Amino acid sequence: MKKISILAVAIIPFFGVAQKSKVQTAWRSLNDYETTVKDGKPDLVYLNKAKDAIDLALANEETKNQAKTHAYKARISYAFYQYNLAQELKKLEATTPDKNERAMLAYGNTPLTDFEAASEELSKIQELDPKFMETIKEGLTKGTAMLGEDDVKLVAVAMQLKMESGNIASGKYKAKKYDEAADYFYKTGFMNTLLYKVKDTANFYNAAVSAGKAKNTVKILDYNKKMIDSKIASPYNYESMFNAYISKGDSTAAMDILKKGRTAFPNDMGLLNNETNQFLAKGKQQEALANLKAASEKDPGNALFFLVAGNIYDNMANPKDKTTGKDLDKPANFDDLFKNAETNYAKAAELKPSTELLYNSLYNLGAMYNNYGGYLQTKASNLTIAEAAKKGKELETKSQEYYKKAIPHLEQALSVKPDDKATMSALRKLYLMTGNEAKGKEMNEKLKAGK
Repeated sequence: MKKISILAVAIIPFFGVAQKSKVQTAWRSLNDYETTVKDGKPDLVYLNKAKDAIDLALANEETKNQAKTHAYKARISYAFYQYNLAQELKKLEATTPDKNERAMLAYGNTPLTDFEAASEELSKIQELDPKFMETIKEGLTKGTAMLGEDDVKLVAVAMQLKMESGNIASGKYKAKKYDEAADYFYKTGFMNTLLYKVKDTANFYNAAVSAGKAKNTVKILDYNKKMIDSKIASPYNYESMFNAYISKGDSTAAMDILKKGRTAFPNDMGLLNNETNQFLAKGKQQEALANLKAASEKDPGNALFFLVAGNIYDNMANPKDKTTGKDLDKPANFDDLFKNAETNYAKAAELKPSTELLYNSLYNLGAMYNNYGGYLQTKASNLTIAEAAKKGKELETKSQEYYKKAIPHLEQALSVKPDDKATMSALRKLYLMTGNEAKGKEMNEKLKAGK
């Protein structure tokens, strides 16, 4: 029994030494491989031996959580990636004479499993031994004079991983492999943040843009949210998330992120316009008008804000049944609403915007006058005999007044779009209703000629 006990005790330190020797074997074999690389004849026998040894060390409880074990794993994985990249470059020499083009193609074609494994090891080292990682970071930022040989080599790998991650991302983007580009731009930003303690806004932004190009909703939401959470967001990040939620049909989440964006960037016109459109879609007219007022104050030369505001006031003044489309009773504040619509349409036209906006501003104003004239005429025709005696003539006169107000605006609209049949038809009817038969006939001939 004593012999068994002694033997059991002896096995434990022997096993521990055996596992530590695996780390030593990995170290020695890796150094032998690096020597063959320097000689220009990389020998994978050494590198495979290093990999087998380090994998055993990583499977053992005693050595798997040591930063040095993961440091060797990072270097070994990166050495495999470099070997495969070099082989890909050699293949391309015969078909791609341009050195830069060849490099970009090689980065795009080389498998990334070993590259990713090396990158993950840096994160693992940070998790296991932050103090050791701080030493590596100082080597990156302050120089490697105070570091040992192995640590200098790990610093070199970290620098290469960061640089080549950016190259891979750019290569994938150039090849229009936007999904992969998004991941590698993000990895580059993460590595820069990890190694240099700076928030790499540019690469994180590129990751978000690439996700958008890929139309990958999951990545759009993920990468943009990470920028927002890291407090390095721009209005673009909120707008991208908003659009992604809309494409998913999640209007609640879309409005929530839009609200947060408006709070973070209250002066951004893109977010303001998106919010306004959502208010309009949901029938929140007062909220939309408040936004349009704010927008026009920031950009008083933008006719679109005035045109949309005019349209909102017009619809509020002249409500219709949502199901049948029939006119409803005029609201109590009709006069104010009508005046506001009139003012905004006129202001939009006054700014002399693009052809489309100018046409719509003039046509809408003319149509509003025409429709109100028609409303007054219908009202007059529905009066009782007793009511007609008192109010009939007044309503008829007022109706004609609005028909005549409509004509010059529709004529200007037609001058902007001379072949527009809707405007011609409206003018023909107005000319005849206001007693101008000559112009009515002329417009009728134009309509015939345009068929």
